Amino acid sequence: MMECAIIKDLLPSFIDGLTSEESNRVVGEHLKECAKCRDYLEEMKAELESGKYMEINKEQEKAEIWIFKKLKKIMERTVFGTIVAVLLVMVVLWGIYEQTFIFRISTLSDEVEVTYENVKGVVRVGFEPKKDNVRIEGWMGVLYDESSGKLLTNASGRERDCLTLVSCGISPLKKDGNKKFYLHYVFLDDGTVIYLSEYGENIRAEEDDILTVEFGDKTVEIPLRDLRTEAGIEKLK
Repeated sequence: MMECAIIKDLLPSFIDGLTSEESNRVVGEHLKECAKCRDYLEEMKAELESGKYMEINKEQEKAEIWIFKKLKKIMERTVFGTIVAVLLVMVVLWGIYEQTFIFRISTLSDEVEVTYENVKGVVRVGFEPKKDNVRIEGWMGVLYDESSGKLLTNASGRERDCLTLVSCGISPLKKDGNKKFYLHYVFLDDGTVIYLSEYGENIRAEEDDILTVEFGDKTVEIPLRDLRTEAGIEKLK
């Protein structure tokens, strides 16, 4: 029988299928009779299988790492895209909110209901919106000549008052549900008129002084004395 040492040298090539038919026959006959070489062969096969398994695991590990990196990039892009999308939605919503509830537009005369109250010379003129969820505001200022740019004054020498009416939506975030804008005048017997400014100051005027009210579609000039009667208020309607 061929020596075990020679058989053991042939076994690596035998396992890989590189030996000749004659060598295969000799190795096969030897293995039938030699238990030690059979055990040695099984050990070699086990080692080879283990090595292959390790290689497979390394390849799988590489594949898993590659997949993880791809998923990470996708997640990063998804998170970034989501953040950008949320920011864009917030910008759009803020624009809608600003346009609806913050931005003021000129109020048209047919969008306003003018109300009148007179209690013993204390007159309250109200400007109430005809539409729901709309608030009327008034900006009181002075009047300038459009051509010369000079400040216009009354016969008394006092600056001409100009009331500009504007409107905006009523924000659901505000508890103040007041929709109307009011002018308050107190008419005294000596022809003096007192009204409360937007800064809470009592302003003295004369009955002949002119109040200019600017709507979005027209401008009305009315002497203060006409505000004493409901008939005079009709000029504002």
